Amino acid sequence: MKPFKRNDYPSLGVEEEFHLIDPKTADLIPRVDDVMAQLEGDLRESVCYELLQSVLENRTGVYSTVDDLVKGIAQGRTLLALSCDKLNITLVASGSHPFGKWRHQPFVDNAHYQWVRKNCGYIAHRLLAFGLHIHVGVKNAEVAIYVMHEMRRWAYPLLALSANSPYYEGLETGLASTRTHLFNSMPRTRFAPHFNNFSELTYYYEKLLATGDITRPGDLWWCIRPQPPLGTVEFRFFDLPTSVRRIGAFAAITQAAVATYQDAFFAGKPAHTLNPGYLDQNWWRALKDGLNADIAEPETGEILSMRAQLKRLVEFVYPKAIELNSEHHLKYALTMIEQGSEAELQLDLCKKLHGDLRALELEIAKQTINF
Repeated sequence: MKPFKRNDYPSLGVEEEFHLIDPKTADLIPRVDDVMAQLEGDLRESVCYELLQSVLENRTGVYSTVDDLVKGIAQGRTLLALSCDKLNITLVASGSHPFGKWRHQPFVDNAHYQWVRKNCGYIAHRLLAFGLHIHVGVKNAEVAIYVMHEMRRWAYPLLALSANSPYYEGLETGLASTRTHLFNSMPRTRFAPHFNNFSELTYYYEKLLATGDITRPGDLWWCIRPQPPLGTVEFRFFDLPTSVRRIGAFAAITQAAVATYQDAFFAGKPAHTLNPGYLDQNWWRALKDGLNADIAEPETGEILSMRAQLKRLVEFVYPKAIELNSEHHLKYALTMIEQGSEAELQLDLCKKLHGDLRALELEIAKQTINF
């Protein structure tokens, strides 16, 4: 692994995984090569391939404030959508495509994605699933390990709030986050094993490298992981929001939580003991029922609602958010908790559209660039 880069400020950056559709039929179209070929300048540097040819990823720059991050995300979506429009392609932000057939989606033809295809087979082929990754800068690798452990408590309620994939292959799946179910079929995609320090993680990585289970650090696909070259902790459990404003709320919560735990680390506070059984069960309830679930608090065993756990998270990080000038995004997060996830909004909209999934997908496309 590369050395861990030091970040003295809890900087922010995100990665968005978009899918590409035909603007008339709403069908997935494998035209990422066409899009990439006509991108120029900074946009060409920020956009990269994902596993399938109907998907692309856009990476923001590094920002100090959530407000600037949100502006950057909106600008990036606008420019990318305009580039796609020139090719008669429509850009869409959500956690899944509601009726696309995975059997019809070709892989990107590069060495690593072909390795993933060979290594994971059928499981990788089914990955019509699109996420949001949030990076927050930390001061050193040991902070990253501490944060990675502590943030498990909040991963499942944030997953529940971000759920945005209730449809897959033409079916209402009964899952709030079908994306999470699909991604968790892959290895090394839930929580990392317990590591006392970064050296233990490095040792673990080297063993998996030696067995051929992975080819590089990026193959550790954990839902929370350190990124040494960037000096960040990366949070990978979010469905991709259609709403940019919602991304701002998730970024504000995550940045403030990481900064709060970093303070706790340097204050010498020991990590909390969290029950892995409760964490696992709560994860299932988050992906299945979203916000409409009761869970067992992973430290105390207390029974409470998913919404109550989220409100505790907002309360926990609010003082730090004030320091970071992002408290207005937390106020919007409280509105989101009451309003419901975008999975719930999709289900309601589909009913209004009389179950027409093509119309639903085209409406989501419009909302993708409606800031």
